[in-house]
Amino acid sequence: MWVFDLKDMLDESLTRPAHRRYSAKVKKLGQIITYATAVHVGISIDFHPTCWRRPNRQPCEGVLQIEMRKDFIYWHCPVCGDEGVVTGWRGLMWDMTEFRSPIAS
Repeated sequence: MWVFDLKDMLDESLTRPAHRRYSAKVKKLGQIITYATAVHVGISIDFHPTCWRRPNRQPCEGVLQIEMRKDFIYWHCPVCGDEGVVTGWRGLMWDMTEFRSPIAS
């Protein structure tokens, strides 16, 4: 299981990866956070994050199952079994919880 604190991978501005090697992970975790928090507050979203793993050097075709919990976001791929949690996302630019859909109110 992967465990990420997103703030540990960001620069001082908390908007960019602190190092190039974090770029792909920050991008993928940002997608997971955006999706989970948008769904949580009732914002319609037109994408669903897919798995990033490459078992046997082949891209996994799984669509992630994502759950927002109180202090973290959990994801699981039903195809390859990859799973993880991300913390440290509250208040970052990917966090949609401060926005509410007018329909959800």
